[in-house]
Amino acid sequence: MPQLQVTLIAERRERIVPGEFGVVADFRNDGNEVAYLNRAQAIHPALVLEIQDAEGKVVHMRPPNAPREDQGGRGDPIEPGAGTTIEYVGFLDRSQEPGTYRVRYRGAYEPLGGSPDDPLVSAWLEFEVVAPADRFEIAEPLPPARIDIVKPKGLLGLVHWLRDFWHRIWCWVLRLFGRSTCEQVLTRSVDEARTEVMSNAPAGFEAWNGTYSWRGRFRVVIDQPRCRVTVTIRVRLVGTITDAQRTAWENAIEAAWSNRFKLCCRCCCCRDGYTIVANIEFVTSGEDQVVNVGNTTTNMGNWGRNDTTAVSHEFGHMLGALDEYYTVDGTNWGMPFQAGAGIMNNPNEGPLARHYELVERAVESAFGTLCSTRPLSDRC
Repeated sequence: MPQLQVTLIAERRERIVPGEFGVVADFRNDGNEVAYLNRAQAIHPALVLEIQDAEGKVVHMRPPNAPREDQGGRGDPIEPGAGTTIEYVGFLDRSQEPGTYRVRYRGAYEPLGGSPDDPLVSAWLEFEVVAPADRFEIAEPLPPARIDIVKPKGLLGLVHWLRDFWHRIWCWVLRLFGRSTCEQVLTRSVDEARTEVMSNAPAGFEAWNGTYSWRGRFRVVIDQPRCRVTVTIRVRLVGTITDAQRTAWENAIEAAWSNRFKLCCRCCCCRDGYTIVANIEFVTSGEDQVVNVGNTTTNMGNWGRNDTTAVSHEFGHMLGALDEYYTVDGTNWGMPFQAGAGIMNNPNEGPLARHYELVERAVESAFGTLCSTRPLSDRC
């Protein structure tokens, strides 16, 4: 039996707004020997909290941050008779269906206070979720994801070139007769469920193995006169933050995700593509996502007020991008924080073209044609 004992405490358990709900885990060492808890791992709710609905169905949470090598090991000592607490917020998506749920702490690995055979487990804590006052805009489902085909060579390549050539001629004819003015401004709302299954985490980080779920939710504005696609995520903040800290978030995120890629679409406007620009908008209502302000970024719903790196990775999740470290959905990406691996592996880097998948599909849906995401410097 683990020396540590843990109790979950909630300030409120009735009529909870899901994006803001939080619990506190109170750890106590009731044994006669020193116990250990790795706070760097234990602060991530998706690694230690289990949630079930009224029927006992598991509710998967948002993915945790990528761990660094120095976050392994058994962690900090807790002397006999001593204890510590950890607060968990931002682990329930704002779109969680109303109803009765229950949550408990379960540490099934040594850094989290237990082992697979003898986990550290709290009693279940029941709570009631209600619908937010502001409902989301109704978003039409995006077309199914497609696998991009490599540009053909040889005879097929010639056919591809001829098709593209005649498409350009057709566009020229439409413009000549005033049938294509390129003055449209189109909008598209996106609200897509995302799920990833992570495995193959190394020893000491086994808690990262699991299934995670969230929703990519944002609005796309396609501005033909400016040849621009603006992706906006409206975020409501819960907690204390200064104007300077909020501005630092905004600057870091928009710099990371803007003016790097463009969408090349088979339409008669913007022959050099639509530049993708990211915009995070802080609002008091009508939000796409709720972000709780804390000391450390642990997931897409809980950001560290002084962090300007991991928050850009979490913005990627809000756009629907999956993690790209360890093994995700059968693809082995390797260790996190690799040089040149992109922001969904290494938060210190910028995004890659595939990280805009939902944006690309939204624009395709608006145009009714195919698009491809390419670096800004490439020709369409």
